[in-house]
Formats: sequence, C-alpha cells, structure tokens
Amino acid sequence: MFGYLQWRLGVALKKSALGAVGLVLMLVGLAFLTVAGWILLATTYDTLIAATVIGCVYFGLGLVFLGFAMRRPRMPVPPTPVAAPMAAMPGLMGAFLQGLSAGRAARGTPPPPPPPPPHTHC
Repeated sequence: MFGYLQWRLGVALKKSALGAVGLVLMLVGLAFLTVAGWILLATTYDTLIAATVIGCVYFGLGLVFLGFAMRRPRMPVPPTPVAAPMAAMPGLMGAFLQGLSAGRAARGTPPPPPPPPPHTHC
C-alpha cells in the first residue's frame, strides 16, 4: 500500500515540476514576444503607439482572465430520491426501473410516474 502511495506522490511531483518548468519557459517566451512586438511597433509607428498597443493587449488579457476567475460555477443538480412504488416492485422489473430512475436522477431528469396497479377481474 505504501509503495502505491509513494509511486502516486512521485508521479504528482514529476507532473508539477514539469508544469512549473513549462510555465517558466512560456513566461520567457512571452517576454521575448513582447520585446519583438515592441521593436516592430516602435520602428513602424512611434514608441508611444507601441507602448499603448502592448499595454492595451496586456490589460485586455487581464480583464479576460479576471472575468473567467469571477465566473460562478454551476450548481450540481441534487439527485432525486427513488419513488417508493418502484422500489417495492419485485424481481427484475423493479431492479430495471430502479436503475433507470437512478440514471435519470444522475442526469437531472425527473423519474417517470409509477405504473398503475394491475387490474383484477371479478
């Protein structure tokens, strides 16, 4: 058991280390792309225009990320309880209806109404 936990910890550490290195490399690349954009805009237009464009791009990206961060997560749909008549049905039909009801509850759709009682002829 401890061998499995140690293996999972090793995998998690390796994934987080690789993710951190990837993030640092992406930040370095972003810095070089920013400098390249600055040089292109400064030679084509003016340094004031270059600073304005790059500042607006970063400000806009910041607003987009803040918008995603402030978004509320969807509330999960609570499961609906299994109806008593379905649970009381004997045999394979009762098990099928109970499984069908559980599947619909997991999707968030209401369960079907219970079947009518059998007719008796007098």
